[in-house]
Amino acid sequence: MSDLDIASNLLGPDRVSDLFPDFGAYLTFQEAIKSQTAIRKGIANVPTAEHYGNMVRTYRMVIVPIFDHFGKLPITSFYRSPALNKAIGGAKGSSHMTGEAVDFDCDSLRTVTNRKLFDWARATIDFDQLILENPDEKGNAAWVHIGYRSKEENRRQVLRMIWHKGKQIYQSI
Repeated sequence: MSDLDIASNLLGPDRVSDLFPDFGAYLTFQEAIKSQTAIRKGIANVPTAEHYGNMVRTYRMVIVPIFDHFGKLPITSFYRSPALNKAIGGAKGSSHMTGEAVDFDCDSLRTVTNRKLFDWARATIDFDQLILENPDEKGNAAWVHIGYRSKEENRRQVLRMIWHKGKQIYQSI
């Protein structure tokens, strides 16, 4: 158990945010770690100091440019502790576990679609992976995943994730 897990257990999840400052005008620390699954299952979803640093860079390089352009958009997943990632069935090497990925779902909005965000991000920002997740027949994704490597060169992989025979398949696009 990490020091932050212990802190979360002692202080409670709301007080853990006292250990880490908010990211900026667009995102609080609590928003970045909030997970209904973690709450329901009693999972401490708290980053290490190193992962928090990655989150700061992801915020600056991915979230800020997107929110500056579109306004604040719904983030469905940012940081996930390894325990939370396992609980939701996330990829074993998920960049969410290091604070280097963020998922957006804009489908509830009138002015921005997931496809519009995907196309804009592809043309505008630096990223490691940009994934159009489970697109429909019109090409609009269920959500958009954007990964950003903090300490390595970003690969600019552009992928589509589809389900085939009950398994996730990633295709280059």
